[in-house]
Amino acid sequence: MTATLPAQQDAVSETGSAPSKRGLHISLRLKLLGAFTGAFTIVFIFIAVWIFQFTSDTTQNRLVSELAQAAKGGAATIDADQFVELITTVPAVPGPQLADGTGAGYPDSPLFTAIAQDLLDLRLIVVDAGAYSYFQDPDDGQLYFAASAGYLLDPQRGVTYKVPVADIVGPTTYGYMEQGLSATVNEPEYSDQYGSFISAYSPILDSAGNSVGAVGLDFPLTYVDEVETQTRQRIIPILLGTYLVLLLLVLFLSTTITRPVKRLTSATTRIADGEYDVDLKGVTETRFPDELATLADSFAIMVSKVAAREQSLTREVQRLKVEIDQGRRAEAVREITESDAFAEIAERAAEMRRRMRDRDEE
Repeated sequence: MTATLPAQQDAVSETGSAPSKRGLHISLRLKLLGAFTGAFTIVFIFIAVWIFQFTSDTTQNRLVSELAQAAKGGAATIDADQFVELITTVPAVPGPQLADGTGAGYPDSPLFTAIAQDLLDLRLIVVDAGAYSYFQDPDDGQLYFAASAGYLLDPQRGVTYKVPVADIVGPTTYGYMEQGLSATVNEPEYSDQYGSFISAYSPILDSAGNSVGAVGLDFPLTYVDEVETQTRQRIIPILLGTYLVLLLLVLFLSTTITRPVKRLTSATTRIADGEYDVDLKGVTETRFPDELATLADSFAIMVSKVAAREQSLTREVQRLKVEIDQGRRAEAVREITESDAFAEIAERAAEMRRRMRDRDEE
């Protein structure tokens, strides 16, 4: 027991003074700041993407709905009898550039001008949209363009009269235009050599409810791009400002949270150096106690127990040292008194005392 306790104490001391090697030290404050910053960044990117996508989809869906209503209303304003008279009595303008030599321009006809004016009025309602009419030839079953609002624009542009639709549009658009002869339909976003568009087609009905042709509206998606650009210009500064405010808030919160941890760490370092009178309650003092306060209380209890055990151990070691010293002295005396030299010296001393007594008696 006497040899074990000091050795154990030295082992504990050596172990406690040699901390294990670890990796790069990163403070808890930086970890919290990095974690919250990463989380907020992901959330803000998701929000920004969602806002832009929602704005684009909402704008486009609204345009699709309004375009269909405009096409339907525009078709209702066109005089069906005038339209039938136009496509049956006014021939196509001949020209060399098309295979069949027809549909090369705009006819000089008041019927064509009147219907083109109706389509121009429709274009004024749906700004920047291309407004035109078309019909299905009963002889060959193919679609042909009729009057268009582009005839009255300066400079003139758009499809020419009685040019085959198949020469201008692709098969998908051609299919939607065929459907537009019987009911109002929307063609979703598409692109061709003229750009990106959304379109709506609605039938022109005569007094008997029969379809004699249809009105088409092509709306360029540059408007949607403009809306998205304006949204970015307005939303991005707001998101960035909010993001910076949240980062500052995270910085403040991480500092507030880690401050008592730093104090507790400093206090435990002093305790490890033997200062057992550290006031741990003051380290995490707060109006609303939390886990850190509980941890500080636990440390305080642990420190008091460790201090008491160390004092008890110190007293025990001192007592053992006294016992060891006394034992060593007794052993030394015993070894001396039990030696032959000591016995010889004792015998001589006794002999000398006898001689002195005999001399005194004489």
